[in-house]
Amino acid sequence: MRRPHRSPRLATLCLQGNTANSTKDNPERSTILNEAIARLYNHRDWHPLDALVLPGGYFRLSRTLGALSFEERKQQVEREHFASVVRACLARLRSRSPKMRLLVGVMATARHKAERTEQACIAFDATGVIGLARKIFPTSAETVGRRYMSPCLDDFAAKERFVALPNGSVALLNSCYDMFGAADAFSSFSARRSAIRAVRRGTDHITHRDPEFRSIRDTALASWNALLAEQRPDVLLASIHAFERPGLDGYWQRHGIARASARFGGALALGAAHFLESLPSEGSPLAAFAVPKAALAAGVNRRAYPLAPRRILRWTTKAGAPALLRLFETSSRDSIEPGR
Repeated sequence: MRRPHRSPRLATLCLQGNTANSTKDNPERSTILNEAIARLYNHRDWHPLDALVLPGGYFRLSRTLGALSFEERKQQVEREHFASVVRACLARLRSRSPKMRLLVGVMATARHKAERTEQACIAFDATGVIGLARKIFPTSAETVGRRYMSPCLDDFAAKERFVALPNGSVALLNSCYDMFGAADAFSSFSARRSAIRAVRRGTDHITHRDPEFRSIRDTALASWNALLAEQRPDVLLASIHAFERPGLDGYWQRHGIARASARFGGALALGAAHFLESLPSEGSPLAAFAVPKAALAAGVNRRAYPLAPRRILRWTTKAGAPALLRLFETSSRDSIEPGR
């Protein structure tokens, strides 16, 4: 049985602005990350950190990951310039937070004319890539029309979606709406199932028009259930893309993050995101812990169960974008007030 030797200490970075549009945005994003790391280094009371989570689409990949194996994806990502920046940031914090992980949300322009932008969450330690989650649970809007967000079949059973944290916890990596896929585990997957209208199987692109598609999709979801049952994560981390403004993330807090916590026995669940108009002041933590199992059946009346950050750091980046670092830590003494 897994026994973490202390509660996880996790930080998230939220940024005012939108996701990276191209690789030309990567240098500015690298500068912002270096600024965040410098602030973390100077605040000893934040350490030791187990992980720092960045928003979805924080960096842009120069090419898609597609249906490559994990080793091939790892090699491809580590050739990106931002990968060396991430490793250097982790090396800088080594004296404060040994073995810390840094989770980066990335996007890539699809090469296949029938597919939409690729999304993934990648985990680094100081040596390089140690975990990767290519998005497998699209929204309905991402799979309508002539183009689809197409998950890879092998990713529904990919163990590299799980990363061991220094405190002894096992974290599940989620690329945006994959958190809802985790929250739906061991259930009917009704909303998630209907949103998957295409999959990649090796070089084949199979859509809902194919006679064998439904069987393939159901087998993939069964593999996802089996994977989660085997790994039993006690931390769930998500790189979320963007909300227009604070308050509009309430649906995510209730039905994604809080429900995921409840699904996995009250596990710590949190995410980092871009906010287009302004960053949260109070509230909008995108974090939950110790959510009771009863929340799974609450439906539209589900409460938010927000977990307040222990510490907050705000600053305006050299690029002029407001940024927000938040520290989350739990203990058995935590008392969580359900949100309204």
